[in-house]
Amino acid sequence: MTVDEPGHDEDRHVGLCRTCRHSRVIVSDRGSRFYLCQRSKTDPRFPQYPRLPVIACPGYEPRQAPDAEA
Repeated sequence: MTVDEPGHDEDRHVGLCRTCRHSRVIVSDRGSRFYLCQRSKTDPRFPQYPRLPVIACPGYEPRQAPDAEA
C-alpha cells in the first residue's frame, strides 16, 4: 500500500495505522484522535501510540474489507 496517493489526506497524516488490523482509534474527550497499536500489548517492539505517520511497520496487516469472504 502506498500512502502518497492523491485524495487520501488522512492516509498521509496517519500512514499505515489507518488500515492496519491491529490499530484502534481512540478519541479523547476533546475530540483528538489517537491510534493505539494493539501489538504493543504483547510485543515491546511496538509503541502503544506510534508517532504518525507510520510509513513502514514490520507488524502491519491490512484489515479485511467488511464484505470480504473468509
